[in-house]
Amino acid sequence: MKVNFVSEITAFYRWIKSNHISINAQILWFHLFCLWNEAGFPDWLQVDTLRMMGMVQMKSKNTLIRTRDELVNAGLIISKRGKNKTPNKYQFVLFCGSKNEPQTGCETGTERGTETGTETGHLYKLNQIKPNLIKEKTAYGEYGNVLLTADELSQLQNEYPDIWADWIKRLDVGKELKNYQYANDYAAIKSWIENKEKEETEKAFMELMAEAALGLHVVLPG
Repeated sequence: MKVNFVSEITAFYRWIKSNHISINAQILWFHLFCLWNEAGFPDWLQVDTLRMMGMVQMKSKNTLIRTRDELVNAGLIISKRGKNKTPNKYQFVLFCGSKNEPQTGCETGTERGTETGTETGHLYKLNQIKPNLIKEKTAYGEYGNVLLTADELSQLQNEYPDIWADWIKRLDVGKELKNYQYANDYAAIKSWIENKEKEETEKAFMELMAEAALGLHVVLPG
């Protein structure tokens, strides 16, 4: 398969700026893509779970599977179960397409894995209370400074299963020591995590591009 290495990585980098996947999923995509490049871009890349765990320095197989499934659910890769206990096979969904099969999304890197739809809402008369607007919040953290509803806590646990507790602790201590003030603690934690992931993604991107420039065999269209 003819694949433009630089164009695909650049399109992916643009895509993650407007589409959210975890930092672990981003790094896994980068490493799998570089591994696919080293293999000469076969139709299917076969790689075992333990190797992928090493790529992103994970100790939990379940966490790795959740991370891999993020890429599948985002429409970035296709997974095929291995037969007779052989490793699973993976196929990349290209942004720019192969030489003979161009696909959309290469120019902006924003189309892959997104869905369009219309939002519906309700209008409320003046002085009418919107149903479920006020929800009870519970205090979390050693100092009890982080206020979250049950739904907000559940969202953090589902989206960030490995780090949600650390970020609650950071906000709790930050409020205690530095008197941080936020109108919504859930939104504050989400913002902190997204900013941190953006920094780490840019760092990982630059490191991988430097690695490619220093000796990674790049297969370009003929």
